[in-house]
Amino acid sequence: MHLAFGADPATSMVVSWITREPVVRPLARVVTGTAEAVREVGAGTRSYTDAVTGWEIYAHHALLDELAPDTEYTYEITYQTTAAGVVREVGRASFRTAPRGRAAFTFACFGDHGTDASDNPFGTPASSALVAGVERVDPLFTLVDGDLAYSNVSDVPPRAWADWFAMISTSAARRPWMPSVGNHETERGNGALGLAAYQTYFQPPDNGEEPYLAGLWYAFTVGGVRFVVLSGDDVCYQDAGRVYLHGYSSGRQTAWLERQLAEARADQAVDWIIVVLHQAAVSTAEFHNGADLGLREAWLPLFDQYGVDLVISGHEHHYERTHPLRGVVDGSATLTPRPVPGSVSVAGGGGGGTATLDTSAGTVHMLIGTGGSSTPSAGQLFDPPACRVVVGVREREPGQRQRSSIRAVEPAPWLAARFPEHPYAFAALTVDPGEPGGTTRIQVTVYDSADAVPVPFDTFTLARPRADAT
Repeated sequence: MHLAFGADPATSMVVSWITREPVVRPLARVVTGTAEAVREVGAGTRSYTDAVTGWEIYAHHALLDELAPDTEYTYEITYQTTAAGVVREVGRASFRTAPRGRAAFTFACFGDHGTDASDNPFGTPASSALVAGVERVDPLFTLVDGDLAYSNVSDVPPRAWADWFAMISTSAARRPWMPSVGNHETERGNGALGLAAYQTYFQPPDNGEEPYLAGLWYAFTVGGVRFVVLSGDDVCYQDAGRVYLHGYSSGRQTAWLERQLAEARADQAVDWIIVVLHQAAVSTAEFHNGADLGLREAWLPLFDQYGVDLVISGHEHHYERTHPLRGVVDGSATLTPRPVPGSVSVAGGGGGGTATLDTSAGTVHMLIGTGGSSTPSAGQLFDPPACRVVVGVREREPGQRQRSSIRAVEPAPWLAARFPEHPYAFAALTVDPGEPGGTTRIQVTVYDSADAVPVPFDTFTLARPRADAT
């Protein structure tokens, strides 16, 4: 079982589960508030046929709506195999809806997860340790910025998905896990874009697009924060999946993104804009994917124009973060993001104080592809710091599965901090809405998740004026 927010996280929740066979009357029963009244909600069913195994997989999604904000609900999932068959219970759990309006809350984030299954060479025991660590932090929801199960490098892709959902269920059945699509979600032969499995398993908020683009990008608001989740393969040059998706939306995602950012920044009830995607605009990894010029060209100008506060990404398997960034370094052919002078203050002094970053001056990028992958890049960083940027791709040679990347190396003046000694980590971000007309803050704590008991190793604060202060 796993959860996702509906269109309004304060009043709706999607409950999802998977079966190998078609079922009859898939239902979610929810106890509504304190009245102990039980409401039954029928689930819609989607399916796809996996191109590798020929298995048909069924995912069932029940939308629970008309809920009360900031309220705990208990639910259970049942189905029948035939119309006259025995009712079978999948499971029972509880969740809490999001608050309405500005309120304090905590969310977690990470990417590049994998599973701890013995036959999955792309995950590690840290993959499951992270799930336990997230539960100890007790966030309202979790953002997963791509490369979830590494299904497209599995000999049995549906089993990789099943193992991943089973591993995360102790958390994802109790709080929404909101995904973004990564290059390892593209599966050759599974739909026009290779994303039929991903689109079957998840039902995030509607993006208003045609079915073949459904769920690949979306947005939702919790408290005073607008979250915008993107599909980076659309604009990135790198060919790193099973299907090359550069330009697949023909500009529709970018047009949607600009509308979302403009509406959010004009909304007096929205203080923060946080963007989530898999690929990175910055990275100091020497021997991994690198940053991508396509992302810098297509989306960073929009992030600057509309004052995006934070970009959360993965793809690189280490943790690092930037200063607030705005514009590009003069004369940079690779559009190197420019750090904003005077946008960081440090309280406490002595080299051990906590940094406060003014996101009204520039966008902070947090790279956290540290969910559990067996190929960490934490030990493969440029020293001194530099950035390797994908600036294009070569034509695919006969027999090659992917186009090779053309890369350039540039300085990394944007780097604020990195921690190569912590290859596995997740972040917990706590929003403090502040007082009317004042300052709002997000306290960020990054935890080592190599073991089930998370250990904090980096803390910093994001700050900006509330929207009602202007």
